Amino acid sequence: MVEEDQMNRPQVLVGGLGGLGGWVLELLARSEGISYLIGADLNEEWGRRKVANVAAGAILQGRYPRLEFAKMDLQDVDGCAEIIDRLQPQLILNCATLQTWWVRKALPPQITERLDKAGSGPWLPTHLALSRKLMLAQRACGWQGHVINSGIPDISNAVLAKRGLAPTMGLGNIDLLIPVLRMGVARELQVPARNVRVYGVFHHYHVSHFRKHASGAPPYFLRLMVGDQDVTERFDANLLLHQVSRERFSGEPLNPVVASSGVKNALALLHDTGLLTHAAGPQGLPGGYPVRVGGSGAQVVPPAGLTLKKALAINEAGQRGDGIERIEEDGTVVYTTQAIDIMKELLGIDLAPLRFDDCDERAAELIARFRALAGNQEKRA
Repeated sequence: MVEEDQMNRPQVLVGGLGGLGGWVLELLARSEGISYLIGADLNEEWGRRKVANVAAGAILQGRYPRLEFAKMDLQDVDGCAEIIDRLQPQLILNCATLQTWWVRKALPPQITERLDKAGSGPWLPTHLALSRKLMLAQRACGWQGHVINSGIPDISNAVLAKRGLAPTMGLGNIDLLIPVLRMGVARELQVPARNVRVYGVFHHYHVSHFRKHASGAPPYFLRLMVGDQDVTERFDANLLLHQVSRERFSGEPLNPVVASSGVKNALALLHDTGLLTHAAGPQGLPGGYPVRVGGSGAQVVPPAGLTLKKALAINEAGQRGDGIERIEEDGTVVYTTQAIDIMKELLGIDLAPLRFDDCDERAAELIARFRALAGNQEKRA
């Protein structure tokens, strides 16, 4: 009876079928052991067409999962709770955001460079607003499945955890460094990439920092192994991180890689594989860590020689690089002086502490100020 009930439940509900969510659905539909998926979006016409496209592509590759569409408005907590309660998915993979981070790349370089110094933290409300509603909907209906959250999970998950709403884990960010590090070591030492193992502790800030710089990063942890041999000392870690980070795309073209991170995590949770991997925001912690992922969730596994306390300190330092001084016990986000000054200078925003229940209002203000700034730049061009 239990097995029959499991078969009649969607394995994954993918929330938000835009650039990232669309790729997640495509990859899941072609994955081994996936039989039933739900694609959810506010835009019904787009969502239904996307689900049909995914089903057609899967069939061409010999996969026949059951694929359905659900119209879901993440702004409507009660409506989301009803959908989750009715469908009872085993896992939700949330890819919805109010504004993707890479739209800022369209601004003139001198402005984007200045905004980069404020970090991603000031833009947190645009990502947190919808994940906050999703987790409130989960609480409202009593659903007990896993949630993989996108949208700066290094920070979002830590804020949600302060209110007892922590998702299981995130995707991307630290996971974007691991494969390119393996590729770089394999190339340099002339060994297969499958023989290279990486153990790292990095915050989202490190990922963005090393794309542009080979020095000046806050502390991080990195160990490189080939088989049983520690080869870390054979590399200038800062230079290696900088080089491999610059080899891949940034922005929208990176979506397939980010989606692969989420799909990897989803399959490990669904199939209880005990996968040793890396993830952002596991257990509601800030930043990214090595984790063991299985049916019970994602457990942080600190590398040998590093305590969880030290790993947490590393990621809290990275969090300050992203413009966040600290996250209070009630979930209030306090920003750094540098982030406050830059956002005031460029967008005229008073970056007061972000209180948990003010997220929607702050997100709306950020989006409006950004659009005004972008519009002014277009007029000057």
